[in-house]
Amino acid sequence: MATGETDSTAFKGTLLIGWDGERLHWVAAHKAKPHDWGTLPELDQLATLASQFALASSVHLSLLRPVCSIAPVAVAEGIEGHVLMLQHGVADEGTTSKAFHTDRLGEGAALIEAGHFDEQDVFLGAFPMARWVSATLGMIEFAVSEARTNGWASEVRVDIGEGRALMVHCRDGALRWCSVTEDLAGDGLLYHVVNALHRDGVEASDASCRVVFSGMVEEDAPVLVQFQRFFQNVEVDLRHAELGGASLLMHAAS
Repeated sequence: MATGETDSTAFKGTLLIGWDGERLHWVAAHKAKPHDWGTLPELDQLATLASQFALASSVHLSLLRPVCSIAPVAVAEGIEGHVLMLQHGVADEGTTSKAFHTDRLGEGAALIEAGHFDEQDVFLGAFPMARWVSATLGMIEFAVSEARTNGWASEVRVDIGEGRALMVHCRDGALRWCSVTEDLAGDGLLYHVVNALHRDGVEASDASCRVVFSGMVEEDAPVLVQFQRFFQNVEVDLRHAELGGASLLMHAAS
C-alpha cells in the first residue's frame, strides 16, 4: 500500500519498479530513501504508473528474486543462457536472460537472470528511458560489503518476498553462494541454508556465524524461531522494513 505522502505528478527522484512474476512493486526514492511505494496487480497498469511519475529523473527496472546464476565474465560472456541452463535446467518457453556485470566481488563477475527480456519489453514500452538493473546483484554487493565491515567469519542474508526468497552467503568477506528458492514452507529455508553452509565447511552452531533476514519478515516471525534453534546469531535488518517484500528494490536505487 502506498503511503500517499508524495505528489507523484511532481516527483523528480528515482522510480524503482520491480516485477516478482505476479505483481508490480514500485518505490519512489529520493537520495536512496523511500518516499512513497505501492503494489499493482497487473502489468497493464504500467502506463498509469508512467503517467503518474512522468517527471521522474530516472526509472530503474528490476526482476525481484528471479532464477539466476553467477559466473566469471570471461566464462559466461556470449553463453549466458547456457550457463543458466547448466545450473537450473531447461527454461520455460519464452524465457530469455540478461547479464549484469560487477567488479565489486573481486574479479569481473556476471550475474545472469532468467526473465522475459526481448524487443517487445512491456516495461521499456511504458518507460522508454528506463534501464534494467539487478536488485539481486545489488543485494549481493551489499551483503559482501556488510560481511567485510562487520567481521563475521560467516554471514548469511535471507531476503523474503511473496513466494520466493533470495539467500546469500559470505565467508571471510567473500561471496560463497547465492540462490533463490520457492521452498518457504516448513523447514524449507532452514534446510537450504544449513546444507549450503555444510558444503562450505561451516556449522550452524558456530558462534562466528550470523544470519540476517530482510523483506517480508517480522521480529517474532516463526522462521526466526526455527533458525534460532540452530544459529546463535539471528537478526532482522529493519532498514526499509516498511516496504516489506519490496525492500529489495532499494538495492537497485544507485
